[in-house]
Amino acid sequence: MVTKLFYNAQIFDCTGNEPCDNGWLVTEDETIKEIGEGTAPAFSGAEKVDCRGMTLMPGLIDAHIHLSLFDNDLGNLHRRDYPAMHYVKALRVLKDTLDQGFTTARDAGGADAGFRVAVEQKLVPGPRLTVCGKSISMTGGHADMRYSTELSAPAISPFSAVIADGVAEVQKVAREQLRQGVDHLKIMAGGGCASQADEPDTTQYTIDEMKAVVHEAAAANKKVLAHCYSNNSMKMCADAGVYSIEHGNYLNEETARYLKERGCWLVPTLTTYFYMSEHGEELGIPAYFLRKMKMVRENALEAVHHAVNAGLDIGSGSDVVGDGQYHKNMEIGLKAKVMGAKAAIISATRENARLMKLDKKIGTLEVGKEADLILVAGNPLKNAESITVRDNIKLIIQRGSTYKNIL
Repeated sequence: MVTKLFYNAQIFDCTGNEPCDNGWLVTEDETIKEIGEGTAPAFSGAEKVDCRGMTLMPGLIDAHIHLSLFDNDLGNLHRRDYPAMHYVKALRVLKDTLDQGFTTARDAGGADAGFRVAVEQKLVPGPRLTVCGKSISMTGGHADMRYSTELSAPAISPFSAVIADGVAEVQKVAREQLRQGVDHLKIMAGGGCASQADEPDTTQYTIDEMKAVVHEAAAANKKVLAHCYSNNSMKMCADAGVYSIEHGNYLNEETARYLKERGCWLVPTLTTYFYMSEHGEELGIPAYFLRKMKMVRENALEAVHHAVNAGLDIGSGSDVVGDGQYHKNMEIGLKAKVMGAKAAIISATRENARLMKLDKKIGTLEVGKEADLILVAGNPLKNAESITVRDNIKLIIQRGSTYKNIL
């Protein structure tokens, strides 16, 4: 049995309580065993970590990542890499996600169950994963990566998405993804930035097609997440029984209330817009992609404001691609501009655990939960930007094992 004692810590347990200024926490193997305040007991034989001047908190959770989108030019991703290179690059993204303090993540299109199993079996380092396999898109939808002028080019990357039209086709595709062991399903319910032939404010799929995917997921006790920006597509998703709305940049007050009444989650993904629109030109992002990124960024913070005011359940995702993969934790600093630091951090811990139905195991520092935790220099509750600096995350513990230690 391996016992670790963390003492002299500001403990922010993310339960909703105020932080404890002089706390201690004990883990035994993979489990949190005791938490207290003041002078820590001796715990003979324990590995001791002095946390003075630092904040001990749960491991971060990113609810919208794409392991397989490791290039800045997504439209040509499937034209350049051999399959083996694709997986090697995705594993690099997987490791770096954990390096940033994310001990858990939800892949929102591209990663199959093999990545989840590889992490579970400790074959590769990475966050605990839930995956959806291939996103489901209609012809001409967000995952159809052809230019409008192309007639015979491949429509999609074979690793990240599948095209399906009509109720029968989407049902078959959904069943196939479920057969392959995914944890959730993803539909493209509207246009986006990376796809050349559509615009973010468009609506994709009929409500019957959406309901068919939701039905198949529910039959397997799983949920559906949907990519969409427009208020019309968000309302359609809510009516179809979609569980979480991803992005939602054009969310207005009325739609925020509509989603709240129907029990939908919203997962804003601010990092991708702010990082990629600011650095996109130097990174070689295509002009059409960059134009749309800048366009949807204008509404991104306002949408979060509407969601907060409506009392929506708000998750936290980064949705970064290419070089943006190394800046996932920008999301907390960006959300803090609207929600405040405390709520932004809780969104990326407790709330994401609730979203992923993992809250009985992770997301807060409580006795009996798994020992996923990070130690952050300073006080991120006073300066949320501090958590976005990689070297400020001094220690990463995942399931009781020390992954990173730069104390």
